[in-house]
Amino acid sequence: MPGIWGIISEKEIERKINLSDSFHREQGIGYLKDTENFQKAAFGRFSVNKFQKDKIFRKIEEKLICTEGIILNLKYLLKQYDIEEFDELIVKLYSQYDWKFVEKLRGNFAIFLYFKRDSKLIVFTDHLASKPIYYFYDKDSNTLIFASELKVVIKGMRQLGFTPHLDIRGAYCLLTFAYMVEDLTLVKEIKKIPPGDVLIYENGDIKLEGYFKLSSKPYIKADEKEIIKELDRRFKEAVRLEYEKDLEYGYSHIATLSGGLDSRTNIGYAKKLGFNNITCFTFSISGYLDEIIAEKICLDHNLEFIFYPLDNGGYLLNYIDEIVESNDGLILYSGSAHLYNCLRKLSLQNYGLVHTGMIGDLVVGSYLQGKTHKKLDDKLLNKIAYSTKLINKLNDFLDVKNFNYENDELFAFYERCVNGVFNGYRMIEQFTEFSSPFLHIDFLDYSLKIPPKYRYKESIYLKLIRKYLPEFSNYTWEKKGLPPKYPFFIINFYGFIRGVIGKIFGQQYVSMNPMEYWWKKNKGLQKKVYSIFEENIQTLKDYPELLDDCNYLFKEGSLLEKTQVLTLLKAVELLDIEDK
Repeated sequence: MPGIWGIISEKEIERKINLSDSFHREQGIGYLKDTENFQKAAFGRFSVNKFQKDKIFRKIEEKLICTEGIILNLKYLLKQYDIEEFDELIVKLYSQYDWKFVEKLRGNFAIFLYFKRDSKLIVFTDHLASKPIYYFYDKDSNTLIFASELKVVIKGMRQLGFTPHLDIRGAYCLLTFAYMVEDLTLVKEIKKIPPGDVLIYENGDIKLEGYFKLSSKPYIKADEKEIIKELDRRFKEAVRLEYEKDLEYGYSHIATLSGGLDSRTNIGYAKKLGFNNITCFTFSISGYLDEIIAEKICLDHNLEFIFYPLDNGGYLLNYIDEIVESNDGLILYSGSAHLYNCLRKLSLQNYGLVHTGMIGDLVVGSYLQGKTHKKLDDKLLNKIAYSTKLINKLNDFLDVKNFNYENDELFAFYERCVNGVFNGYRMIEQFTEFSSPFLHIDFLDYSLKIPPKYRYKESIYLKLIRKYLPEFSNYTWEKKGLPPKYPFFIINFYGFIRGVIGKIFGQQYVSMNPMEYWWKKNKGLQKKVYSIFEENIQTLKDYPELLDDCNYLFKEGSLLEKTQVLTLLKAVELLDIEDK
């Protein structure tokens, strides 16, 4: 994932140090490349050449300012403060609010400010760390290295004489959850800046300051009708900001679309607000409901339709190294392989953001375990894990009692969504930027304060769609097999029966990418997966216990669990992490 990087150190830094060459890159993609070297510091960026006014790398007097990503409300802030350029806006906001000015920005972004005179650095991401930043700090030499990619930090460490080591905790997170938890990475010495935090380097020390954290307190005291009306208002604002950002740059719109509710809600609101010329793309097995429903929606609403088939699971064997490298091996590669394969087939030159419905159902209730929030307990680890076969290996360092979350839903949101789902969608950043109105912080913050009794089993979500997008409630909901216009008790019962029947017949009809069905039917897939495993298992020869556990999980696990193992093996190799 392209992005930003920087080094500050008392060690001697090469005058022309450049970590930009370490970023993952795609053929045929244009990039914005800049570096700036100081006596004891060096900085740079390596960004996809899109949305250039939102991406600055500029010195103003004694300050170096770099921004990566998109600021959805940028034009409104420029107008509000009567300023024409983004860098001047940051200087003004910083003079008024210090680092807390980040609270005023909306979008997906990562930013740093370096003050040469004081050798002070401020690094932060958006409220949810949708563009994560990883960092290494050595107190003895006052060295800080940060970057948008883990391997870029590793290269900086090696250039300054530091050795990265495999973090066994991160390895077992990958083999259980299929992603990292908290601030862990696969390298002991490297951490991730937490969502809603600012990293400040000053006088040789670093500290993390929080500026935002989601909360369910206090619950919104309004009746359900008023809440639905406010959800509609906030969602329209989120969609409008996204699609207007395309138009600022003269881009056409492109969006994901499936048989689910989230992407159709995004598309439905965009059409309702008057945005046209939308291209939709879908991926699933041929003839499955995702393809059928998405194509029907496009035909009915004059949308261009692009379909990428996932038949036989062959896509799981394509570009494994590129996918693992793109995500630094911090999440199982199979979770984003279908999206990556699809994006490589698309020409995105004339398109702006990839508009998604990412985590819509999660925002409005699907992470709730009941009509009330619950306290954290050990059972939650099982619920957010993709595999529980090795989960006991986490007992020595992972205790839910030590997690600082108000309730079970927020725990699941931050750990599974932010560390898992978000990272998978970062495949898009290899080609352009992405967005989801459900992640617009003003919508999200409000949604999670709605009392659980309204959101449980997505009840209020269905009512929102029925009231404000009635025409889109007539299409089948792939997850349940019936349109969301029906009462929920009917939908839920039908979905349950459909799921049971699907499992009896091998799951081929209950998933857009039925991995276990392909594993049983596709002998070529089996042969290749085993071959990749055998070629790479000795990567862990210096970690005998971990090697044995990988052998066990690969032998006894499902295809998804096998890809968890392959992800770890490939990541250790590609990141070139040292032994113990």
